[in-house]
Amino acid sequence: MTEFKGVFIVADGLGGRPTDTPEGKTCLEAARTPHLDELARRGALGLLDPIAPGVRPGSDTAHLSLFGYDPFEEYPGRGVFEAVGVGLEVHEGDVCFRTNFATVDEDFVVKDRRAGRIHEGQEELERALQGLQPRSAPDVEVLFKASTEHRGALVLRGPDLSPSVSEADPHATGQRVREVVPLEDTPQARRTAQILNEIIRRSYEILKDLPLNRDRAAKGLPPANLLLPRGPSTVPRFETLPRRYGIKGAVIAAGALYIGIGRLLGLEFHRAEGATGGLDTDIRSKIALALEELQTKDFVFVHIKGTDTAGHDRNARAKIEFLERIDEALGALVEGLDWERTHLAFTGDHATPIAYGDHVSDPVPVLFVGPNVLPDATEAFHERAALRGGLHRFAGRVVPMLAGYNNWLRKFGT
Repeated sequence: MTEFKGVFIVADGLGGRPTDTPEGKTCLEAARTPHLDELARRGALGLLDPIAPGVRPGSDTAHLSLFGYDPFEEYPGRGVFEAVGVGLEVHEGDVCFRTNFATVDEDFVVKDRRAGRIHEGQEELERALQGLQPRSAPDVEVLFKASTEHRGALVLRGPDLSPSVSEADPHATGQRVREVVPLEDTPQARRTAQILNEIIRRSYEILKDLPLNRDRAAKGLPPANLLLPRGPSTVPRFETLPRRYGIKGAVIAAGALYIGIGRLLGLEFHRAEGATGGLDTDIRSKIALALEELQTKDFVFVHIKGTDTAGHDRNARAKIEFLERIDEALGALVEGLDWERTHLAFTGDHATPIAYGDHVSDPVPVLFVGPNVLPDATEAFHERAALRGGLHRFAGRVVPMLAGYNNWLRKFGT
């Protein structure tokens, strides 16, 4: 065990804009956050560009950057994170995809990319898709596993495959599912595109008349009648956090992406009871598990998703209330941590402002607090306060900075 311990908390989609509320406040400014404000008074704030100024981050690339990896050089594509995150075993040479359960009509026009954010029946959908063997490629094994809501992961395993294929997702409703095409002129890419197109068509044949979907249609709910793959990738070779810093760590999350990133970076995964990855998640349970894990771990990464969900839904009230729930749960962390030997970093992986409803390139506030952090003059935690923070503005590398405060870093040079 190391002398100091580290806690890294990411509130997904944390940041906002003054257009979030009629009063000209961001959701974070409008929320009542006494515990975060207390931590701000005890620590130092800054503005964080998750990747770099002017770069609009995805959640996957942003997290790699926050952990200190260069997403421009080391990003493998999202699919492998999702596959590892849902518990699929991936091998070198596998081609992995993230998937959505989507709603399409008989002409494959997308009516809902997320099948109404389906909340139940994923087990039935998963079971139905276990026979998704491509007739054109009997030597290729197809692995599928559902995740939270509409999400899932698909793995193709076999010879002569390539991740260099396009996406089927049109990223908009009212458009037809796109034909997957090879992105390089190789037999492997052509074969993979052909297999994927067959899998998409067969998923519709399997799912469209499923009892679950007949019931959903009868209730006026969008049926989950198509598997929509995207984010092709293969297995990366990261230097793990235990190897980089000589530590033992854990990831506490519900979303497959964040579990997968943590696992691939060498963290043990532990699911908190009641963690759903949605607005109904049990944040207190995550904080309680983090305190428990710190008894035997040097580092704990906690991911909280609901802030981003509310931002995507353009629901300011839901985002404000969820931020207040985060703050309330943090009260147990403030009371339970050994502050003489623990450093905490709290931030978001990107901003999801209400008026826009998606990720933007704006910087987000970041907080460091602990015995080796020199406090600044800020007295609250939000975007406007972070403008005056002593850490100023920087890009990515939050975990390396946390490692610095914990004296985990190897010297660069002599």
